[in-house]
Amino acid sequence: MTARPSETLVEKHTRLAWKTLADAEREIEAGDYPQAAEKLWGAASHAMKAYCASHGLLHSKYQHRRRAMMDLAEHSGNTVFRAGLNIAESCHSNFYNDWMERQNLDSCLPDIQLFVKTVLEARAELQPGANR
Repeated sequence: MTARPSETLVEKHTRLAWKTLADAEREIEAGDYPQAAEKLWGAASHAMKAYCASHGLLHSKYQHRRRAMMDLAEHSGNTVFRAGLNIAESCHSNFYNDWMERQNLDSCLPDIQLFVKTVLEARAELQPGANR
């Protein structure tokens, strides 16, 4: 998943967040629930990477992205950041354990969609002195 010519890191992860979210919907429809769950995690992860990159924060490790979301939740008071991350983590766990059924993924999908949308909206709110 390389960047397109002249595409910034923020643009790349933003594009991949939306693409992976659409892929998750297709996987749910196809009945491949472990893949669908992992795609939901992937969409959330790309959104977090876009946010971190836009704010000049480290994002190469999971702990960097998790800390950024916890800080954002605390700073903004918006519970979507914490709740969405928890749901995304549950989806990631499902990839390895295959315990979710269609109804679980159907209920996770709108929450992850909201998380991705909210995180990507927050990326535009640059902190003073942050690198783009």
